[in-house]
Amino acid sequence: MKYSFITLMLLLMLGLKCFSQTKLEREHRIKKSQFPTINLDDLPLEENKKIRYYREIDTSKITYTLKFREGRMHYHLDFNEKGTLQNTGFTVKEVDIPMETYARIGAVLNANFDKIKIKYIQQRYNGSSENVLKNTFQNLILPGNTYKIMLRGKKTDKREDFIAIFDAEGNLIKTTRALPANYDRVLY
Repeated sequence: MKYSFITLMLLLMLGLKCFSQTKLEREHRIKKSQFPTINLDDLPLEENKKIRYYREIDTSKITYTLKFREGRMHYHLDFNEKGTLQNTGFTVKEVDIPMETYARIGAVLNANFDKIKIKYIQQRYNGSSENVLKNTFQNLILPGNTYKIMLRGKKTDKREDFIAIFDAEGNLIKTTRALPANYDRVLY
């Protein structure tokens, strides 16, 4: 009886330790009323656009994202809690990135991962730069651009999702492990 109680307590403590993980980031869709107040008149949008509002909760900050489609491009604008523009960007394909830059990115990814499947690539502009909205909607390639790549890679025995951020020359800035999608709404 004495050993079963000790064994039970050890299993409970070990079980609690297994479930303690750091929450990296999670993105949820929100209503327009929950989004910070911003001026949409500055954006060159056509009438009746479907604008989606998201809130991304990170361990250190909260970011609000405005996503929409203009033509064939999928744009996103990131704001802080006060409604100040942090960065902008749009989704690109491999052929839209300069060849030298993409070759460096591919070499870095192949050196760090065994198998890679790229989910999406975003070309991003820093929100504090001058004429950031103009540069974003003209799709300019500038030295201050960054590329955010969401990929599924294999570092160990299992495949995981990662987010890698590269500068305009293809140098790795940061790599973080991404959380899987939230499927709380799915009923079994």
